[in-house]
Amino acid sequence: MGGRALLAAPALAGAPLFIAPDRSVEAAQVHDAPGSLCATNEVVIFHCAVGRKMLSVCGGRRPMPHAQYRFGTPGDIELAFPGPDQSGLSWAREAYSGGGALQIGFSNGGYDYAVYSRTVRTGFRGRNNPHFSDGIMVRRGGRLLANRSCTSEVRGDARPEEFMPEGRMTAWPD
Repeated sequence: MGGRALLAAPALAGAPLFIAPDRSVEAAQVHDAPGSLCATNEVVIFHCAVGRKMLSVCGGRRPMPHAQYRFGTPGDIELAFPGPDQSGLSWAREAYSGGGALQIGFSNGGYDYAVYSRTVRTGFRGRNNPHFSDGIMVRRGGRLLANRSCTSEVRGDARPEEFMPEGRMTAWPD
């Protein structure tokens, strides 16, 4: 499913990116489901390539619905969040004329992360010419440290609200 489809689905209108205070035991046990960092018994909520690495948000239903952000390669997960004894992910969405945005966010080690899929209308006179963007923003103390765009098509096979609570939208960079 492309980035555009994430927003169109029913009910969905720097080094800091790669630093992990400690690796999650769960991440070490991931077996690559084709084309993502999700395990074969998980669903892909969001996935894309960021350069030579991958960014995946994976969801599971047992023992209860849960989600985990993963970044790295199938053989080397550099960051998996949440890990044991950590708070989880949350989602937020915002709709606006000619577009909308979906974010999946979390805080870890003083850094705030927001995985995003966004559509913005750019042609207001005449033809609608939407601009699509997908990627991840990283902030610390409210200051944008990184905004890395997806370098591949975005895939998402499930809605975030099935796996995590609603949160709040992170501000977009100027």
